[in-house]
Amino acid sequence: MCMKFFRFFCVLLMFVWGWGNEVNARTGRALIVAIGEYPADSGWENIHGDNDGVLMTELLRRHHYSQIILLKNEKATKEAINRSLQQLCDDTASGDYLFLHFSCHGQQMIDWNGDEEDGLDEALIPYDALFWYLPGVYEGEKHLCDDELGIWIDKLRRKVGKTGQVFVLLDACHSGTANRYTPDLYIRGTNKIFAPDDYRPKSGVHLERSMKLKSLDNLAPALVLSACKPEETNYEYYSRKSRCHYGKLTYSFVQVATQKSLTFMAADWYKVIEKTMRQLPSSALARLQCPYMECSDAEYVFVLSVAN
Repeated sequence: MCMKFFRFFCVLLMFVWGWGNEVNARTGRALIVAIGEYPADSGWENIHGDNDGVLMTELLRRHHYSQIILLKNEKATKEAINRSLQQLCDDTASGDYLFLHFSCHGQQMIDWNGDEEDGLDEALIPYDALFWYLPGVYEGEKHLCDDELGIWIDKLRRKVGKTGQVFVLLDACHSGTANRYTPDLYIRGTNKIFAPDDYRPKSGVHLERSMKLKSLDNLAPALVLSACKPEETNYEYYSRKSRCHYGKLTYSFVQVATQKSLTFMAADWYKVIEKTMRQLPSSALARLQCPYMECSDAEYVFVLSVAN
């Protein structure tokens, strides 16, 4: 009788141990692209995206992300970003939590495949992307357009499956003007469209190809938060405590994740981030800036921490 009980106890212990390991198998993985210094001949002004990289790396480590790929400044080329996204995809397992963060310039550009209603794609600006369209020299090969990013997001959503999630922060913008003549006012983006001089945007004819987030059975829930609405300007925030500049979205996100609950549905993430951004002191020259959200699953609770 004692031997039978001992065997039963051993089997039960093995089952509980295996189940616990399965529950704890979830891994947090992240790619952080943080660019503050662009090449002098690129046409892009320096900002402080690299400061954001420090904040986000520290935050994700505190919340138990075990794989964090950080690409700062000259390491954040288009090739390196694609290579890191592929590495993340290769390493990811079902149920993992993925976090993508981009702090850099942004720019609207010619819509090559006709999937945009306004005839323009939005692009993030890697370290080696140029400001100007130069026929036969540089035609946007190093820009990271929204179509490309959308393909990567869907790949990652498919890899982690319904039990995982993909969380994306984009601290850039695609409007605003140059800031070199306004001391201490830093803007992440430009209203200069990347296209040939004679390009006139036309409404796309293949809107069904647009990379909008959709809820699908085989794809993980995904939430994308951008620093501002398409027509708005993304201003940096100067922290007197840290004595340096940060992206408003990044700084606000870290404040929320440090002080409040980390489990919100998409709409609640938006509300608390928007409120925090609005309360940040800003220059009298800066206009109103509100975050922009896209979400595949409105009722899903997005969680930052991967600790059980």
